[in-house]
Amino acid sequence: MKLTFTPQAQQRLQKYLQPDSKLILDFDDGVGPFSKLGNCSLDANFKLIIVSKDAKLPDFNAQLSSNLGPVWYKDYTAPQLDEKMEVRFNQTYFTMPLVSEQRTMTDNLEFLDLQEGFSTESAFNGAHDC
Repeated sequence: MKLTFTPQAQQRLQKYLQPDSKLILDFDDGVGPFSKLGNCSLDANFKLIIVSKDAKLPDFNAQLSSNLGPVWYKDYTAPQLDEKMEVRFNQTYFTMPLVSEQRTMTDNLEFLDLQEGFSTESAFNGAHDC
């Protein structure tokens, strides 16, 4: 799998990227420290998260290549991803669509910069009920 960030998306993200940044593509399924509720509505909910490279995130155990470096994801969510994906930036609506050759995966890729102050110990790790 490959993820390409368009030049406009790269420019949008550039101010957040540091030499020790780690990119995460999260499919919100209720697993991991970035999910409080999970995706109970059956809608696609993807997040692009930037953390420090030393953040311990065992749920994110696979990586795909991108023109911004490796992007980590949960290996069992691979069926939710497509072979060739692209992150775009829509300046009119200030959104970042995630698309593939087959579909629009989400109209607005949620973006979180958690490089400072993130701790898996303080993250939500509880169960949820839809």
